[in-house]
Amino acid sequence: MKNRFWIVSLIFLAGGCGVAPTGPQPVDKSLYLNKKLVKFVLDNGAPYRRVPLKNGNELHYWRSDFGQLLAIVMGRDDDFPDYCELALETDKNQRVRRIYILEQSATCDFVLK
Repeated sequence: MKNRFWIVSLIFLAGGCGVAPTGPQPVDKSLYLNKKLVKFVLDNGAPYRRVPLKNGNELHYWRSDFGQLLAIVMGRDDDFPDYCELALETDKNQRVRRIYILEQSATCDFVLK
């Protein structure tokens, strides 16, 4: 019986058991990767917070402000956020080197292109 428990546990772990990932999710492709932060700001608005990192890079936290409108138009679902929240890591030249999704919604797909 013990062996059956461990086998079932391993199957669930290997299969992901349908659980959504938690924590920041890195973005593999986006129009804004390796571009100046100003391009993102002009297209989507300014980040609400800037955090300097020890390596000289900066994290810029950005949150959509039109997610609520999108949720109303598409029909609100309380199980999912109405906004997109991102962290953009820039180097000393203000080029976006990494993007992380902090809160996923349909808005993120539109923003990240």
